[in-house]
Amino acid sequence: MKHKKLMDMNDAPNNQIQMRVPDPDKRFIGWLVTSYIDGQNTMLVNDFGYMTQAGEIATARKGFVFDWASIPRPLQIIYPPAGDGANYYGVAAVFHDWLYAHRKIGGRVIQRKEADDLFYEIMRYVGCRRTLAWTMWLAVRTAGWMPWNKRKPEDIIP
Repeated sequence: MKHKKLMDMNDAPNNQIQMRVPDPDKRFIGWLVTSYIDGQNTMLVNDFGYMTQAGEIATARKGFVFDWASIPRPLQIIYPPAGDGANYYGVAAVFHDWLYAHRKIGGRVIQRKEADDLFYEIMRYVGCRRTLAWTMWLAVRTAGWMPWNKRKPEDIIP
């Protein structure tokens, strides 16, 4: 799929997976339930929200198609795109992809840096090592301008 988008649930395959993620302060709203579409893309089966440290709520909507974390293929044996079972960066990637596609938290328009910073915040919240979270944050700060600028206004999810 060229652009991450919302998909009609009637087109979804019936292979749902519920991912349990650490949530010490009960900031997540709903469960992270996904369905694999193909070898790369996954779809949210239900709305999934996160309350930021600032108290705003970011909600990735049911039907959103995403590809987890964009890990270079040679490193995926060490860092699978959905997380490695000890570092739950995959959940942060869901919100990061959503924010790049939607560009709002609540109804407030955001800039790319806010999406990247929330990616880091969620990684640390779910217990990712500080060095891993910082390295992944640095990668999106360095290269994230490409997908951010590539998205056309008509491809932004309202």
